[in-house]
Amino acid sequence: MWGPGWSSCLLFILVLCLSELVTVGLLIFSHGFLLTRQVVPFSSTCHDFKLKNNIQDGSASADNDAGCWMPPAFNRSVILIVDALRYDFTIYNHSLKDEDALPYQNKMPVFDSMLRSHARQSLLVPFVADAPTTTMQRLKGLTTGSLPTFIDASHNFASEEITEDNIIDQLVRNGKQITVLGDDTWASLFPHRFTRSHLFPSFDVMDLHTVDRGVKKHLAEELGKGEWKVLIAHFLGVDHCGHRYGPTHPEMEAKLKEMNQVIENVVNMIERDTLLLVLGDHGMTPTGDHGGDSSYEVTSALFLYSPALALFPHTTPALQSMAQVDLVPTLALALGVPVPYSSLGKVLEHILVTTDVTEDEGDARQIQALALNVKQVQRYLDAYKDRGNIYPEDLWQKLKSLNKTVSETKLSPREQKRIFTEYLVLAKVMCQEIWVKFNVAEILSGLFLMFTALLLLLVFIICPSTLLTEKISVVRGVILLTLIVNLLFVFSSYFTLTFLSCVASCLIVAWLIKHRQLYAKTKFVLSAPHYIRLLLMAVLFLGSFSNSYVVMENHVVAFILLSLVSVEAITAYMSQHNKGAGGKGFKFSMNPGIVSCWLAMCMMLVCVRCSTWFWKCREEQYWCIPGQVHIPLTGLPPDAHNVRYFTSLPSLGLLIWLPRRWLLTCGNLNGTRFGVLLTRYTPLACGVLVAAYWALQAATAVYNIGIKEQVMLPRLLFLASIIHLTAVFALPLLIYELHPSSKATVHCNSPTALIPQLYRRLKEKYNGQNMQSANIPVVYGLATGVSAPLVAVVITVLMVVVVVAGDGLTGALLLLFLSAAASLLVQAVSAWRTSHNVEAISEPGLQRVCSWFVLSLHGFYTTGHQPTFPSLHWGAAFVGVRVGEGGSGVGWNMNTAASAFLVGLNTYSSHLVFGLALPLVLLAPLALGVIAPKLRPTRFEGDETRHGEFTLVEKPDQTRSSLLSLSLSYILLHAAKVFFSAMAAFILRRHLMVWKIFAPHFIFEAVGFLVTCASVIIGLGFTLRVLGVLTSWSEQLLRRS
Repeated sequence: MWGPGWSSCLLFILVLCLSELVTVGLLIFSHGFLLTRQVVPFSSTCHDFKLKNNIQDGSASADNDAGCWMPPAFNRSVILIVDALRYDFTIYNHSLKDEDALPYQNKMPVFDSMLRSHARQSLLVPFVADAPTTTMQRLKGLTTGSLPTFIDASHNFASEEITEDNIIDQLVRNGKQITVLGDDTWASLFPHRFTRSHLFPSFDVMDLHTVDRGVKKHLAEELGKGEWKVLIAHFLGVDHCGHRYGPTHPEMEAKLKEMNQVIENVVNMIERDTLLLVLGDHGMTPTGDHGGDSSYEVTSALFLYSPALALFPHTTPALQSMAQVDLVPTLALALGVPVPYSSLGKVLEHILVTTDVTEDEGDARQIQALALNVKQVQRYLDAYKDRGNIYPEDLWQKLKSLNKTVSETKLSPREQKRIFTEYLVLAKVMCQEIWVKFNVAEILSGLFLMFTALLLLLVFIICPSTLLTEKISVVRGVILLTLIVNLLFVFSSYFTLTFLSCVASCLIVAWLIKHRQLYAKTKFVLSAPHYIRLLLMAVLFLGSFSNSYVVMENHVVAFILLSLVSVEAITAYMSQHNKGAGGKGFKFSMNPGIVSCWLAMCMMLVCVRCSTWFWKCREEQYWCIPGQVHIPLTGLPPDAHNVRYFTSLPSLGLLIWLPRRWLLTCGNLNGTRFGVLLTRYTPLACGVLVAAYWALQAATAVYNIGIKEQVMLPRLLFLASIIHLTAVFALPLLIYELHPSSKATVHCNSPTALIPQLYRRLKEKYNGQNMQSANIPVVYGLATGVSAPLVAVVITVLMVVVVVAGDGLTGALLLLFLSAAASLLVQAVSAWRTSHNVEAISEPGLQRVCSWFVLSLHGFYTTGHQPTFPSLHWGAAFVGVRVGEGGSGVGWNMNTAASAFLVGLNTYSSHLVFGLALPLVLLAPLALGVIAPKLRPTRFEGDETRHGEFTLVEKPDQTRSSLLSLSLSYILLHAAKVFFSAMAAFILRRHLMVWKIFAPHFIFEAVGFLVTCASVIIGLGFTLRVLGVLTSWSEQLLRRS
């Protein structure tokens, strides 16, 4: 570390500790807000219920043929799961001409044909899922009959074994052999349960055919065997086609026709004692995504067929829809096994009637099934209540009243059905309500801990600059405080999180009171621009309490960003005008700095406006038309491949050329240092790899290219990036020393970037002797010696982001890059115009940090994201990842970890890049003041000004103070954003849109804050590393001279 190493370490540790305190409060709040359902660890058995209409002798039997709770209606069942089979995919519209039909319309006529020719033996209904509509959660609901909680969506990357009572275990316990084909998620959820299995890797959404072909290969063979009682075949092609192409692509038509043929073949092979179910686990949005709760995502299809089925038209009312949890009791009773203990589904009693019974016997069987279903749900509700849970009193009394009515009143069969149905529906509604119960005490204690941590952050931002030198004991005290707070939670098994959080908050408050002299006499002098910035920040933070604001946040953030930059530009202009005209009248100035400032402002306006092309539509933004930029290149029609490819390449070229040109201008790409060579050529190599990867995707032959060839190019890019980042960290000097006698050719477009003077002593020696005798070299790139390595790191990270984001969003990243550059230029001009000395320029003010903070939020939307789960770019999970590598089995492995990391990198690339590049806010005015001296006023013409960023090396104490203030201010703004989002989610926890808008908004803000903290700390550590190496180099040069 440069200067006194201990002070630099303290700076790094201090930022880490203060960020960690906010994080602890955030995690405690999340623990109280995002509760999971309490699992009742009981299982149903054959001997649970003995109804008088069950077995003749009144005793329960586990005989396979007699059934458990009631005689089975069917002996076997075939379940075909077509992943993402949306209900409208199955509807046949006879009035629609073939040439007018969309790729997903009228492509599965088998359902319409069966409904017409076998009206009493078949049924097609909308199959409604409960959010989240991710595959693992849907399979859990389809097998346990329970309702998922909101946070369950986070488990989709690593499918864990289901230990709660479920239909699979019930079938196995009662001697029903199960054969499963297709999605290997079944093996993760139910290991060692299946008699036979043919499973295939399912996570690669780019692969449309491997799983489906594997299922088709074994399906006919397994159907012909008599070993199984339940056969499950899980097809993934439709779901993967939606993710890769969307539902309106010709590939979807081919895949639906393929599924139609499979279903036709299976229907023809179904025997009389077999029940066929064809179902989707969820639907898909118009862009092919799923995970949320829109009607497109939750409405799949369910088709039932059996030659023995007898649906009496006058006794079977037309079903509007069927909940997915209803499948569990229906299938269990149809096959004669107990209903899983925790199931909340309602049996579809109509399909329990077969052709071998009369109508009266059919009615009796339906009533018996409903009565068993009610007893099973009542038992679960009692057990859940006995475990300390509380039900809403009005709903609980209503359920007890309905139960009493059935037991004490003589009712007609129709009335019994109605009351049983009402009971089961009401029980499900009640459980949905209590499973969103919050731990208010934990929530409030977490919020209070976050608030006290924010106050602590604020104290260190406004405290004197001598904190890291004269008052090191204060810093050590905060580090000790952080350790104590963390050690408190070691006792979480003995005390509640609420108690421990309150103790931690009290410790922070006690520290603030003890050291109140640090801030007690602080006076804030705020100008009109400061009030405007504070007002804009207040709008940004308080807007989290409005659902319409959250829905429109991308527009609001863009407006606030332009407002902040406009205020900065106007401030620079007014400062120049007041100095030049004495504050009287207005006079247009052609000063180069002011002109550059307004040109940058115009470029910012254009970039922000053009960034709207890349915004992703929320479901609530009904007027929004999704753009094609979010469709992968392989999802576009073949004739659009070249257009996309050759419009993305210029953006990629500019992303590489612009920072490279800047480094060349500053003289940082001269010489043969290893770090310099890698910085000179690695971005170019990465650009070539990205372009080749896109070309591979765009080629017509990509459909026949193996996974190995497709993943190799991104892996080479990742490897090159890691090597470059490691080398730059180890060897961060991007400067070139040229001896006065040397005649080497140097590329440097700015003579002002040369700094032959290092310290005053060197300067005196330089003035007292000639250049040859003093042996003082000319140093190229020293004026930007701190920012150049950071720019090199950022451009390498951007190359990784480009390949993960996809070709369609390269233009968005270019616009974001230009917006950041324009913002830095405006900030630099304003800093030079409003500061009185170089020291003031090196102190990042509120205005500069606010603009960078809002830019990071704007980047989140510009890169095609929204704070909703359906907006996640799942395709990023497969860039450079080969499915099946990294181990297998239940839970996490290298493969799923890499995929999760890539999706996170895609989602939070803006937070990552702007956090890493945060020191540029401090460095930009110093660098631009040297590279473009006309930007600075004439009063700054001393030697100190021409040193550029090397001034920071000469004044280590001031630099540490500036870096501390900059880092903590940026973290404070992000922490305040997530704090108000958490407050909004808590206060509006009973709002109709809490799980649709406010909770996802909080989750995305929380994860974004964690990414921001990590990236800021990494960027700070890297900057300290560069400053330390520069100091060591200058000291060596001093000794040599």
